[in-house]
Amino acid sequence: MLTNLRDYFAIKHSGLFDEKYYLLHNPDVVQADVNPALHYLLHGGIKGRDPSPYFSSSGYLQAYPDVKNAGLNPLVHYLRYGRSEGRHIFGVERNPDSRKEVKSIGYSNKGIAHKIRRAISALRQHGILEFILLLVKKIKLFCYWSVRKLFSRKKAENSINPEVSVVIPIYDRTEILIESIESILHQTYKDFELILVCDGSPDETLEIVRRYERQDERIRAFYFKNNSGNAVRGRNKAIKEARGKYLAFQDSDDVASPDRLAISVDYITKYNADVVYGGWRALLDGTRDKLDLVDKQEVFSPDCDLEMLKQVCVPCQSTVMARVDALRAVGGFNERMRYREDHELWLRLAYNGYTFKAIPHVLTNLRLHKNNLELSFKEKDSYWEQLMHNEYKKKQAMKPKIGYIVPGTGIGGGIMVICEHANRLIERGYDVSIITEDNSTEITWYPNLLANIIPLIDADNNFDILVATGWSTAYSVQSLPSRRKLYLVQSDERRFYPSEDPIVRRVEATYQMNFEFLTIAPWMQKWLKSEFKQNAILVLNGINHEVIREVEPIEPKSDKVRVLLEGPIDIPFKGMSDAFAAVENLDCEVWCVSSLGVPKPKWKCDRFLGRVPWNQMSSVYSSCDILLKMSRVESFSMPPLEMMACGGTAVIGEVTGIETYAINGYNALIVPKGDIEAAHNALNLLIQDSNLRKRLSQNGRETALKFRWEPTIDILEKILNS
Repeated sequence: MLTNLRDYFAIKHSGLFDEKYYLLHNPDVVQADVNPALHYLLHGGIKGRDPSPYFSSSGYLQAYPDVKNAGLNPLVHYLRYGRSEGRHIFGVERNPDSRKEVKSIGYSNKGIAHKIRRAISALRQHGILEFILLLVKKIKLFCYWSVRKLFSRKKAENSINPEVSVVIPIYDRTEILIESIESILHQTYKDFELILVCDGSPDETLEIVRRYERQDERIRAFYFKNNSGNAVRGRNKAIKEARGKYLAFQDSDDVASPDRLAISVDYITKYNADVVYGGWRALLDGTRDKLDLVDKQEVFSPDCDLEMLKQVCVPCQSTVMARVDALRAVGGFNERMRYREDHELWLRLAYNGYTFKAIPHVLTNLRLHKNNLELSFKEKDSYWEQLMHNEYKKKQAMKPKIGYIVPGTGIGGGIMVICEHANRLIERGYDVSIITEDNSTEITWYPNLLANIIPLIDADNNFDILVATGWSTAYSVQSLPSRRKLYLVQSDERRFYPSEDPIVRRVEATYQMNFEFLTIAPWMQKWLKSEFKQNAILVLNGINHEVIREVEPIEPKSDKVRVLLEGPIDIPFKGMSDAFAAVENLDCEVWCVSSLGVPKPKWKCDRFLGRVPWNQMSSVYSSCDILLKMSRVESFSMPPLEMMACGGTAVIGEVTGIETYAINGYNALIVPKGDIEAAHNALNLLIQDSNLRKRLSQNGRETALKFRWEPTIDILEKILNS
């Protein structure tokens, strides 16, 4: 207890803990009504939450794994030991091999004399603050490269680079899955990794996979939450993630011969082939009809080339081993092929000049039974055969692996938009993760989220595309390796801080970084172009009409008009105190929804709802007649549009973004920003005039129907594949 008390006061008086900053970025702490410094000491620090803009908990834990492994609070460690040891408050930047990207946040490869001249110039031009910021950047990068050298040797020693990767795509197997996995783990050849890919698997299957993942370091498991319908996505995931030079395929109900990998590696190297395959033994349980085979019969395949493959599928999938670089070069499995996907891939490989070699040994035991997936496609075999011949000559690229980096996981419109992007892209076959700067592992308030939630400190280094979604995440994206870097600008975030706050300069710097820019509203397109000369592509927000729609109210409406006030009370620019002032002395019921803070006792509030999950907001909207939104800073403001989708109307303060959908007197009433009297009068007019209220509501419904996600995701898909 004494140690905790000493550490608590050390944090409080360190100059590196900012209570307002911590509360602003961690609304759960506000909601729980706990001491922020104590929360950071006991919980937030080890979870990677930053205590202020001037200390990076996640960066410190990432840079110094000894601190993370010991479960120590990073700021406490820095104050006790790290400072004297020369450890850095921002930790280590990622992406050490991309100096150009590091340059965008302050790196310069010019000489020391130039750096001194630049520092003196900054001191003269901008004063001591600019000089200190520049100095911090240089120290940060010096520490980065120094620590990188220190850890690179150890990291190389600990990395796993097997010769062979094996993939088993999985849906719902149990006992026979165990047998299949064990047949790989007990191979005579030992230099391999086993990749297990779950495709919307049930809990009993997931339990088996997770047990193996925990127990055997050779196993790497990946989890898709929805089922894709066949093994294409799982195999393509393995092609993307494989660390081996060769990739061997195995179905989850097949059993490999003990020497399968050893023989395959021998043949693929001896004959310098790109694809090898061998014989197989049929295991029949008597449930599958029309098989010209007997139990334990052995089947061998000849050498093949393009012409033979045009006539027949020669290699058996669960005997194949191929060069990973060849599989990647031709684009992996074709997602259009729901059946004959393996045959189409062999044809595409042969068409592009890759060579095949048959192995005269039984490599696997192939289970043939009534539940084989191929049986569901057999009736339309001629269709799939024709499609195969149409497809194999086409140039194909694998869909990119995408990561959206978010600053936190609390309830908010910006995070909801990211979840919509992720879900809809995953449904179209993309591999999408959401990476959290607060190092959370779940977003509980968004229903049926398909994306995996990954703490920033655990993020992979092989993303094809990383997407920044807020100013702090722009710095994170710059520090991580990826082929492309996008910035989804959802607001001019300088407006969130007082103009004299040093954070404003850091925010502004992100709009000048080297990104591909996207944005959610037309006004931001114009702003980014005029002020920063950035050509942003518009990916307009939509409404999820399956979730946000008129439903049964929480409680029946009364004779009185019901007004809903929505927004985080404890964030001043959201204007909730203005909204409560506007409803004073009105003949109406007042409901309030707030994700942060509670109404004051003197405010008029008939029902308060705190931290309502997004998928339950339709019931709240449908329970009310009018939404009052008095924010002073917005970029698009989804709640008024969602209220329209649920059959209501809105009184809205005139802020940026609402012009995208709101028309004064047509589907809403718009009042000057911050004008409490005008908002009061507009509400009173709607309370008194039921015909006006009905007309606005009807037009609002029609407006909301025009905002759909599908066209936006079509645009996003073109961007991702460009």
